[in-house]
Amino acid sequence: MSNYIKTFAAILLLAGVPFLTLAQVNVARANRITPTVEAVAKVLPSVVNLSTRKILSSPISGLSDSGFHKIFNMNPHELLLDNDNGYSLGSGIIIDRHGLIITNAHVVHRAVKIRAILNNGREYDAKVIASDQLNDIALLKISGLHAPLEPIEFASPGDLLLGESVIAVGNPFGLGSSISKGVLSAIGRRFTYKGKTIFSDILQTDATILPGSSGGPLININGRMIGITSAVLKNASGIGFVIPLQRVENIIARWMVPERFQDVAVGIVPAVKRLRNGELLFYLAKVSKNSPAWIAGLRPDIKITGFNGKQLDNLMDVCRILWQMQNGETFTMESGNKSFRVTASKIRPSDAAKLAEVKLGIGVQPLTAPLAMALGFPFKGGILISDLPTKGVPNVERGDLLLQLGDFSINSMKDLGHVLRNVSYGDKIPAVLVKVKMKNGKYKIEKKYTTFTIK
Repeated sequence: MSNYIKTFAAILLLAGVPFLTLAQVNVARANRITPTVEAVAKVLPSVVNLSTRKILSSPISGLSDSGFHKIFNMNPHELLLDNDNGYSLGSGIIIDRHGLIITNAHVVHRAVKIRAILNNGREYDAKVIASDQLNDIALLKISGLHAPLEPIEFASPGDLLLGESVIAVGNPFGLGSSISKGVLSAIGRRFTYKGKTIFSDILQTDATILPGSSGGPLININGRMIGITSAVLKNASGIGFVIPLQRVENIIARWMVPERFQDVAVGIVPAVKRLRNGELLFYLAKVSKNSPAWIAGLRPDIKITGFNGKQLDNLMDVCRILWQMQNGETFTMESGNKSFRVTASKIRPSDAAKLAEVKLGIGVQPLTAPLAMALGFPFKGGILISDLPTKGVPNVERGDLLLQLGDFSINSMKDLGHVLRNVSYGDKIPAVLVKVKMKNGKYKIEKKYTTFTIK
């Protein structure tokens, strides 16, 4: 201890002020490190703030059929914070070290350009890869990474205790790295609309969920995610609703496949569910006919007991490998005593425009810069509906832009081809379109919704 410190300590003692040594200070601090503090420290690097400088001007309408706007306080204008840097939309969760993020669909559904701000202050552009409005979940990918990210750790789906301590982590009102603590108030909350059950698995918590917190994780005291915070009950405090992890995993498993990210096919969608006896069942929700997985002998509903020679205990371990598979790479999948070897293969080039004409009954073409200028569009890029069948499709017009088909965001003919290669006759595929109009010298962007029946 230096002479200065000894002198200062002596003065404090003479003045009757107790002096703590460095060791005593460390002990006192250690006594304050509760399980809550440890859980928060563990999860903060995996939570991001989502912001944008542009918002589509059309009002929200995509959730009206589900009754969410009547049940939940989900007005997107209340989720925005206008500041010098733009709008703070909400929160997101890192699920893969290579840049995949999940959030609520209602957080990003009107965003044109999204920025993901990490806990360390770094900012990256983010793009919506897929969105499911009904389930209120979206998948984003950020680009230009300087270093691998820290993905959140998932709890075991369905591993929940009524009354257990939980922590909501997010960015309320654009204020980063904020937490609120509460308990798991209810499990399997059921919501109905016009006599129809919409959801029967919603979690309820009294941990505060404020505007901007939506899309962040709800974690248990071990720092593992058990769901995504989504909304609060209208005109009520202490009643927040959370999308459970099992539903989250099964939705993003549909998206974390190589077909969505590159011209490579595998042909499977894995899934998980917790049985009544408490056992976790991993299985194949989908196997596309004539895909590499189909050729290898895999079929829908087959039980999965192992992946690449290891016992399967986490669905995300499979998804994090699948979405990055390249042409010629292989994996093995075990079911009981059987083992199936699957080799990813290059998707054969096909005419996306021809597939749209045959399967959707519409003519499409890319919205190039010259075409956008000729039509008076304030932006370029995307897929333009250039022709319609004789009978037409409800709520679809020539000149509309196709934004989303099923879960896919459609930004190019390549995206459209990916979707249409994996649909079958009779499938009903919801779609989101945009119509651009000029009124009083200003552009008005109108969002439209329809459903295509695959021909």
